Amino acid sequence: MTDIDCIAESLQPEVFESTDRVFTVSYATRFGDYTRIPAFIMKGLWLNEAGFSTGTKVDVKVMKGCMILTSRQGEPEIETLMREVSQLSDQKQQQVMDFVGVISGKLRKA
Repeated sequence: MTDIDCIAESLQPEVFESTDRVFTVSYATRFGDYTRIPAFIMKGLWLNEAGFSTGTKVDVKVMKGCMILTSRQGEPEIETLMREVSQLSDQKQQQVMDFVGVISGKLRKA
């Protein structure tokens, strides 16, 4: 029994029976030695509604008998742009860096 000054509230679960999903673990074969390894596939429009759209990075926390899947927040735009720049040729990378220097005021264009 709780005390009168207890601030605990009755919480409603975030997941209701109607949104429960059931999967059966099957197997996939590993290339090379063709060993069977456990696998399952999740698919459905409900993934979008749950925040797992196509291309979303997923973190998986694993415990005995339990897995928690969380979608990763999108990476900041600057990191995406820097990754794209790093795939350019050395000459193009230098041009981008010179341009960034000019617009940031660190270099004076001659």
